[in-house]
Amino acid sequence: MIFYRLNPCFKFVENSDKQMILLIDKNELYAYGTIWNGDGMFFVSQLAHLEKHYNDIKIKLHTYGGSVFDGNIMCNAIEASKANITIDVMGIAASMGAILTMSAKKVRIVDNGYIMIHAPHSGTYGNAKNMEDTAKLLRMMEKNFIQRLGKRLNQPEESVKKYLDGDNWLDAQEALELGFVSEIIPAEIQPILPVKNPEEMGESEVYNLYSELLLQPAALSRNSNPEQFNLDNNMKQLLITAFALQLTEQSSDTAFVNALKEKFNSLEGELKTAKSEKTDAEAKLHQYESSRIDTMIAEAGVSDDQKEVYKKIGETSGIDALAVVLKSQPKSQAPNISAMIHKGNVGTAARINWDFDKWQNEDPKGLEKLAKDEPEEFQKLFNAKYKK
Repeated sequence: MIFYRLNPCFKFVENSDKQMILLIDKNELYAYGTIWNGDGMFFVSQLAHLEKHYNDIKIKLHTYGGSVFDGNIMCNAIEASKANITIDVMGIAASMGAILTMSAKKVRIVDNGYIMIHAPHSGTYGNAKNMEDTAKLLRMMEKNFIQRLGKRLNQPEESVKKYLDGDNWLDAQEALELGFVSEIIPAEIQPILPVKNPEEMGESEVYNLYSELLLQPAALSRNSNPEQFNLDNNMKQLLITAFALQLTEQSSDTAFVNALKEKFNSLEGELKTAKSEKTDAEAKLHQYESSRIDTMIAEAGVSDDQKEVYKKIGETSGIDALAVVLKSQPKSQAPNISAMIHKGNVGTAARINWDFDKWQNEDPKGLEKLAKDEPEEFQKLFNAKYKK
């Protein structure tokens, strides 16, 4: 397991020219390659972005391992997430990659995938004290690995120490039987860098495909020089056309990044305004309907003890339904069938086949009670009468 060499001063030597491939596609986060220094924080930012939009997230993992420190950051982010996270091992999860899988409650592996577990490794040089410090650090890492293994396999720590003795390879079936994964899935081939013809892409597809690359602050932080995005002229022209950018193909990639940021910030502002206006309109509509219901009930001369019943009809079935009910109320009081039922003079079974008119004519108060206590049944009767 690589976690970067230690020099005599016990400082880390960064591999700044190497990075894990971390890409987003809808609710999926692809994590392919070695876990290098700095990948942990970029992984956290990508996962946080997905958490804003999805409750169910899949992490497509294929790694031989890498930095224990950055791997731990990735583990912590997954364990702290409120989303339902599934890790799919697409090829191999080895070394720190195997430990990473233990941070998710649900782990799946392709039928020809592998998991490999071993103790953390390091390379160091210097004096005896440097060597002792490195050994101490490795023992602390081993302790953490053992704790994670015990928790995942639901076994005592003494029983799982064997997995840190040498390289322990598991195929998909063995990983399932031992409890390292919860499911075996068919192998799939899905390119993580989709090849697109710019001329065949619509505006929304352009946005979805390139906004993640160009607009996330974390993406920019991975390259000190934004010019390294290397947009070709065809893509530049597509972006200019799709988003009406005041740029040319000769404009720098940095200019495109800044222009798209400004464009998307503007669109986000418009979206927030539209959502606010929608909320206000819905509140005003609700206020109007509530006021209209109260007015209709008052004009119909409904008694105080029945107002809530009619208001319930208006709120659940709508103003039109309330208007029909109020309009069709008989002027004179029909025989109180409800009272007769309570006295045992009429069988309740006789009402099973009553339609809307029958209820209105025979027991209007019973119809009101039906609307209040069983609104779904009332709605069926109402729809049957008025062909809705």
